[in-house]
Amino acid sequence: FVINEDGYIVTNNHVIAGEHRISVTIFKEGERELRKDNYDNVRIVATSAELDLALLKIDEAVGEPLKIVSIASADEGLREGQTVFAIGSPLGLDRTVSEGIISVANRVISGRLYLQTTTQINPGNSGGPLFNLKGEVVGVNNMKIAAVGAEGLGFSISSRTLKSFLDNLEAYAFDPRNPN
Repeated sequence: FVINEDGYIVTNNHVIAGEHRISVTIFKEGERELRKDNYDNVRIVATSAELDLALLKIDEAVGEPLKIVSIASADEGLREGQTVFAIGSPLGLDRTVSEGIISVANRVISGRLYLQTTTQINPGNSGGPLFNLKGEVVGVNNMKIAAVGAEGLGFSISSRTLKSFLDNLEAYAFDPRNPN
């Protein structure tokens, strides 16, 4: 998702890990329908395997300004039971939206802190935004628990973790000569 009119995009590290050529598709409002704009000249600015976050930049001329999303204040906090929406392209079905609630605002899994949500998080949702009812990004969709008998166990990285990552980009700067 686009966080800056200059073409800065947030996604998960696992979405771009090991990639050398990255392209991004952005939907823009057309006269009668949405149109797809593809950008092939995208570079990695910062990445963290530990946080599973990455910051990308569209380097080619963007032309018209990109629509950006606002990131919820880390101080605002989330309430369990709060309605949220996940957006992504699960199984290649672009512009898919699913609704759910925050089940647990501070779930620890493998030493990482997550938002646990009932929104459907499927392959292709990773790196997409989790919105609150104000249209603010409260999380970065990350994973789901896929096990027999398990449903509605989606997880997102909180906006608090995202803001910390963005505030400390120099610590996560990507060096293409040493991608490790």
